[in-house]
Amino acid sequence: MNKQRFQLRHRSLWLVAIAAVLLYGGTAAASELSVCIDKTSPTAALNTSLARAIAAQEGSTLHVHEFDGSGDDEGLGPKEFNKLAKESCALVLGFPIDADEQSVPAGLRATTPYGHTGFVLVTARDNAADTLSELPKNSEVAVIYMTTPNLYFANHPGLQADVHVTDADAFKALETHKVGAAMLWQPTVVRFLADRNQAARFSYHELHEPHAQFNLVALYDSDHAPAAAAFERAIAALSRSGALAKMLAPYAEIGAAQPIDHARSTTLWRSVRHGRIERTCGTTTASAKAAPPPALYTEVQAASGKQKFEDNCAQCHGPNLEGRAGPALKGPNFANAKSDFHVSDIFTIVSQNMPATQPGSLPPQDYVEIMAFLLQQNGYPAGTTALTFDEAKASTVSLIYRGN
Repeated sequence: MNKQRFQLRHRSLWLVAIAAVLLYGGTAAASELSVCIDKTSPTAALNTSLARAIAAQEGSTLHVHEFDGSGDDEGLGPKEFNKLAKESCALVLGFPIDADEQSVPAGLRATTPYGHTGFVLVTARDNAADTLSELPKNSEVAVIYMTTPNLYFANHPGLQADVHVTDADAFKALETHKVGAAMLWQPTVVRFLADRNQAARFSYHELHEPHAQFNLVALYDSDHAPAAAAFERAIAALSRSGALAKMLAPYAEIGAAQPIDHARSTTLWRSVRHGRIERTCGTTTASAKAAPPPALYTEVQAASGKQKFEDNCAQCHGPNLEGRAGPALKGPNFANAKSDFHVSDIFTIVSQNMPATQPGSLPPQDYVEIMAFLLQQNGYPAGTTALTFDEAKASTVSLIYRGN
């Protein structure tokens, strides 16, 4: 009898122990936090510190997968981020989402924003200008090829764009007094000021312009929703303790950026990734095709533009506009209703940023004819009236792929 009671008691204790392991994982099986971090980002060290703090908060073992996010002209595409989130880690840290657009790569989700950063106006410390409107008329302002600040000159016609291919070149123009100001990515500015010991010489201010503010999130696949929920709980705890704000500074501020009121601003391209202007993937809607497209150019302009495109643009964008190092310039992924393209938006980038090796170096008429070719290839009909530079720059006609 005593032996039987001992066996029953031993068995019940064993079952309780098994249940505890099943419910809580046991003491020997610590959970793992796997994160992807862009090693080429100026916030790489910040993201690594944040990952360590999150893992410590969760009591998890940290696994970091580093990737090269520099990619081509536009960085990594949505497919690459999907692959990272599905195969390499549970969370992709430090992904910036346009506060105005608030969209993520298709197929992925985003955590609640834990910080915000964006483009800033950089000037000499003795310059009192905090905004673009306060800069003296005819000021030259350095910008990076294919970034959204290129579009701000339309709202500030008294300023002149000084376009550069790299951040280093733009910052050098500022250091050598070639320009009086620059519009650059805040984390990049912070890194340059620290690396060159120039914090005493320059100051920077948030740009209150469309698509200048970005929210920092962690991307994840739906299969990793529990990891995202745990991440948000840990972020909340770090925020309450004040540790999060200390980690983010000076690269970013805690919380989410507020979107710009577009009712008081010029409509710009709606989709931006990592500060680079890009196209939102999608298809043209039936309603968009209902209205007949206007004729903005002549056949002669498009024919001449084709040759000039081949001479100056095809190397990066492909002979059939399919995209290579540069993005595709034709099709539903380039121009769709969701992206809210306008002819003036595209033409501003074409005329100020192309070709990449010498932005803005072609004659004005060449840019007009290249624009005519792009319109033709995206399904817009030719007419009898030639497109002019000023008309292209001011056109509010929506650019939506019509099929061709």
